[in-house]
Amino acid sequence: MNPPDRSRLAVPPIVGQLVRYGAVGVANTLIGFGIYAFCADLLGIQYEVSLAIAYVIGAVNGYLLNRHWTFSGHDADHSTSGGRYAAVQVGAFLTNLVLLHTAVAWLGVEKNIAQAVIVPLVFGLTFVPNRLWSFAHRAAAVGPVAGGSQSP
Repeated sequence: MNPPDRSRLAVPPIVGQLVRYGAVGVANTLIGFGIYAFCADLLGIQYEVSLAIAYVIGAVNGYLLNRHWTFSGHDADHSTSGGRYAAVQVGAFLTNLVLLHTAVAWLGVEKNIAQAVIVPLVFGLTFVPNRLWSFAHRAAAVGPVAGGSQSP
């Protein structure tokens, strides 16, 4: 009988998901911030509108990557996971917009610096709702049937 291999630590699934979510977040941040800066600085679009454009593009990219890689939500249909993800993104966008407007208009922070500080905060607020709600697997989301047994 061989002793257990202790060279590899058991990593809880949530840790892997958080790392993958972070990688998607970094990619989305680079894409979104690039789009935001391009629209606001180079095209002269109002920074709030630039943020909306960046969020829409980032949300589509984030949904596809998170659904298929981060949370492997292949068993949830697009109408459920897509709608839930969109709801989380709308909440994240509104939070970001309020914080960005407050920082720029009321505190006088330069718009790109303000957005760079806000992005990690909003990122941190979206992991749990996306993990537990947007991309929850059907079995985990539905749970056992009340008052009865589940058949195989």
